Amino acid sequence: MKYKFGKQAKRAGLAFAAVAAFTTLGIGTAQAQEFTAASITLENAGESAGSLNCSFRETGLTPGGFVRYDCASQYVGVAEQCMYKNKAVGNPRLYIYNNIHPEEVENLDVPRNGTIRATIVTQTPEPGEANALLCTAPSEVTVTSVRWCNNTLVDLTNNITGATVAELSDQLVRTATGGSVPDCATLANGPFTPPGE
Repeated sequence: MKYKFGKQAKRAGLAFAAVAAFTTLGIGTAQAQEFTAASITLENAGESAGSLNCSFRETGLTPGGFVRYDCASQYVGVAEQCMYKNKAVGNPRLYIYNNIHPEEVENLDVPRNGTIRATIVTQTPEPGEANALLCTAPSEVTVTSVRWCNNTLVDLTNNITGATVAELSDQLVRTATGGSVPDCATLANGPFTPPGE
């Protein structure tokens, strides 16, 4: 006995073949890694005020893997002064640092959806003991002004730059004397202070 396929069976076979073709196409087309949002700003409150803040969202990453991120600055100028009850005590001191990165490069786990949302804060550098400003009690060393130059957020694993900002600055203490930190062109000339541990 011979069996002939009816129209309904032929249609089902064609539909199955079309689904298989689309499924096969979908397997080979991986979504490329890209930053869908990225910003570099300065922290404006708390103990980290004046620090560099890199916030971002990157998609198309391989789930279960790790991605290394860096939130860096080529030059950072930091003005410090001894302050007591919000009043300047003594002369300000300027420190200039180069090639500043977070204390540890961030190594983040990629979730199942292939998207990482995160914020990396690079703390304002401090001088080593040999160059530190000393204040007489009860005054305290206070960062009064900062300038961050040539700032970048980079996915080091995939070699993708998420954002760049040429210059960010903030006068953190309005009652400090000595003005703000010089511009980036001036900071590039140093002399550079070794950061503390």
